[in-house]
Amino acid sequence: MGKPKKIIVLAIAVLLCLGTLAGCGNEAITGGEPEGESGEVKEAKEQVYNFSTLDEPTGLNPMLNTTGPDNSVQGLILETLVSYVSDENGQAVVKPGVAENWEISDDGTVYTFKIRENAVWNDGVPVKADDFVYTFRKMATPEVGSTNAWLFDNIILNFAEAHYNDGENSKYDKKPEDIGVKAIDEKTVEFTLTKPCSYFVQLLDGAKPVREDKYEEWGEEYGSSVDKIVTNGIFKLENWEPNVKMNFVKNEKYWDAENVKLEKINRYVVEERAAAIQSLLSGDTDVVTTNDPDWQGKIEAEEGKYNKIQVVDNAPEFYAFNCSNKYFKNPKIRLAFSLAIDREKYNEDLNHGASAPLYSLIPDVINCGEKLYKDSIDENINILKDLQEEHPDPKALLVEGLKEEGLDPDPAKMEVRYATRGTSEYSKKSAEWLLQEWQEKLGVTITIDMMEWNIMWDKVDEGDYDICTAGWGPYYNDPNALLEIYDPVEGYFDSKKSGWTGPDADKYQELLKKASMSTDDKERAELFHEAEKILVGTGVIAPTYCSVSTIYLANYVKGYYVSPNAGVDYSKIYIE
Repeated sequence: MGKPKKIIVLAIAVLLCLGTLAGCGNEAITGGEPEGESGEVKEAKEQVYNFSTLDEPTGLNPMLNTTGPDNSVQGLILETLVSYVSDENGQAVVKPGVAENWEISDDGTVYTFKIRENAVWNDGVPVKADDFVYTFRKMATPEVGSTNAWLFDNIILNFAEAHYNDGENSKYDKKPEDIGVKAIDEKTVEFTLTKPCSYFVQLLDGAKPVREDKYEEWGEEYGSSVDKIVTNGIFKLENWEPNVKMNFVKNEKYWDAENVKLEKINRYVVEERAAAIQSLLSGDTDVVTTNDPDWQGKIEAEEGKYNKIQVVDNAPEFYAFNCSNKYFKNPKIRLAFSLAIDREKYNEDLNHGASAPLYSLIPDVINCGEKLYKDSIDENINILKDLQEEHPDPKALLVEGLKEEGLDPDPAKMEVRYATRGTSEYSKKSAEWLLQEWQEKLGVTITIDMMEWNIMWDKVDEGDYDICTAGWGPYYNDPNALLEIYDPVEGYFDSKKSGWTGPDADKYQELLKKASMSTDDKERAELFHEAEKILVGTGVIAPTYCSVSTIYLANYVKGYYVSPNAGVDYSKIYIE
């Protein structure tokens, strides 16, 4: 192993994402930094920030409660070794958390974190390296059922081998104490990885710590109430009324408390979108997200009161084809269905312009290392645009595929079922739009199977579908986070679900494996692009769009920064 190279992160956050924000100037993005006559930043006397959300957290145990609402609340009260947040430029950055600095070995497989001397839990007990050793060992314990543990499978040494150890499979024969996480001393924790992983520090943000003495004392009740959790974050949970509100107050024991401006945060559960918007308009809350043109008009009519922020999402929507189907085992047939979709028209007809059309799987806001993925590729990343020029008549391509399979070349004779992801009005409209689109462009009449979200995913698990609506929110900011879901063996859409096998699937897996072993981000980006050309270029999936979220923020809220790849940094917010 080579000599470690020190990475100093006391003053400068490690830049990992150059995510872009669409349609607004810098002040709208950040909420501005207004100054007084002497140049100093002015703040209000009452530093209270109010917001509403649709959902109640399921709990505060970071081992088990990892839904979106859970993560957002835990981000306020728990801090891990690093924080992955948005900065004033709309960029996602890794900044020091409990760890004041860290080192990475030359071969990229050993990370050593130095924990701050003044980092303590809210009861005054020092945060120690053993807290993180205990946390990761519990995550790797099969009986615990940690819901975020899979993030570290095949990344931390022996983690998967312990995580899946059921005493039967000889491949998984390790114990939690065998994983590559150990305390060097009271304030130093070391991680040993199976291979280089450029996004490892991002993953750490999804592993909030628990403390052994309290976790063992409270057991299943850990995180179930205000008095059954110890925290070390920026804020403390003061009050929790389930399905009504949560109140947080500044944690005066936090290591950087003197630079935290907010004194209190109030989080309200408001399930009706209309009520949430009225709450903003009445001044009871300070921010809301809506893409509804009518509500946007009412908010924007209040001139000068709100800043408008638009953010392109990092989660692609796509249609998935069952490649074991008698039609869709043929790449030309799959690709014909993909090329027949007018993505610009889809955006206007169904999303009212509030989405960004996709012609490849990886959205423009995803990074590969420190550069945007799209800027790391020397050729056009919009794979489907090139293919549309090559195949201007998708119906002709479809007929070619039918003939290759020895099937009736008349598309009207095809029997294809499309499973919707839900039964909402939007699901119905989008399905009908798709039926008409494929009818006009391909001469195919599909049968729409309206079904609830969970039922559709059950059918996907069983391989019981022809076409389904799908999508994926990446757990970290790297192309691999999206491409790995179609790994034929280990991906969420593995061969059992996708039906995708053969030389193309094998080549795809080989490219991902090669990228995982590289420490050169340019090489990784090129390997990912080759893999994407197989996945999208042979029509295994048909990417459609990424959502664009519109946020309205009261103009007295400052230091509110957003990006598509990281959360809000609440330590920066203040009220003017």
